[in-house]
Amino acid sequence: MQFIAPREKLNTLVQITQKAVSQRSPMPLLTCLHFESEDNMLYLSSTDLEFGIRCTMPVTTIISGTTAIPAKYVTSLFTRLPDIDINIKCDISNNTTKFSYGESEVILNGYPADEFPMFPSLPDKPTLIMKQDKLKNMLKHVIYAVSNEEHRPVFTGVNIQVNQDGTISMVATDTRRLALCVEELETPPIQPINIIIPGKTLNELFKILDLTDNDLILYVTENKVFFTIDNICIMSRLIAGQYPDYRIVVPKNYICEVKTSVSQLLDAAERASLLVNTKRNVFNIIFKPNKIMIYFYTETGRIREELEAYFTGEPLDVGFNVRIFIEVLKSIDSDEVIIKLSGQDSPALIKPVDEDRYFSILVPAVSQG
Repeated sequence: MQFIAPREKLNTLVQITQKAVSQRSPMPLLTCLHFESEDNMLYLSSTDLEFGIRCTMPVTTIISGTTAIPAKYVTSLFTRLPDIDINIKCDISNNTTKFSYGESEVILNGYPADEFPMFPSLPDKPTLIMKQDKLKNMLKHVIYAVSNEEHRPVFTGVNIQVNQDGTISMVATDTRRLALCVEELETPPIQPINIIIPGKTLNELFKILDLTDNDLILYVTENKVFFTIDNICIMSRLIAGQYPDYRIVVPKNYICEVKTSVSQLLDAAERASLLVNTKRNVFNIIFKPNKIMIYFYTETGRIREELEAYFTGEPLDVGFNVRIFIEVLKSIDSDEVIIKLSGQDSPALIKPVDEDRYFSILVPAVSQG
């Protein structure tokens, strides 16, 4: 294999593709980037067998072929090469690849590419077409609520439902908080879907998506999902199982409602978070007429803050996990937030003012000591 391509464009694809490389696999090939050059096109891919990325770009192919090179060396090398055309040539007799730039060169050892897992083919027909910016904004409002606890697999993903009425919903929960976002699609859905996509996949997708109105095409099979964005294809396994009905945890009635500034509440919560330690991570918020009061103390110190707020209902004193409360506030694209409570120990609903497309449900935490 031999081809020539500009360093800058190659580096962009290398940095994207390496996100799917396995970090702890006993199989050396899964720690590699797979290069294939044919007919003046480069196909660059990686996979950990559950998540994969494939990128393409035009190059000048001199000799068609394939190779697999450890990703950590390729990614480091491309960040340090000069911005000129790079001549990349693989010697299959000893599985080395030479990177030539000007009068200089680097040679990296690799592996035969014959046994590298083949990237799955796309289905014949897409399942959904939507705008990149819409998907990115939806993910922002829910992805933070995904669980990291592997013993409950369905909670490690986001449940995505596409309905025949032209709406798409995303919901994520780790049982301590729940986040929901619903949007209308510009393009009618080709078919309804109800799938669970791993949070890891969607986190990487979020980083790649642009805040543009360019199309993203989604393909769904029995156990896989594909996202295609221009010259990038992301593949992921689907999480098997039935996602719980989130509606049963949404309170029906509230005894207290407050409206206050997102930025002021977030600043106060972040100041309180400076005192968090291994023994205490729950702060208290007192909701009462015309104000919110935050108080928190640990071995490090104590904090007490008062914020102006519009208030209706009964006064309440509720404890929340500081870190989780901050993550909820950071997901809100609004100057003001509404917090609705149905009791000291009941879930709170947190949403932006004048916006019903997304909200969070946050379970109160027990204050320690």
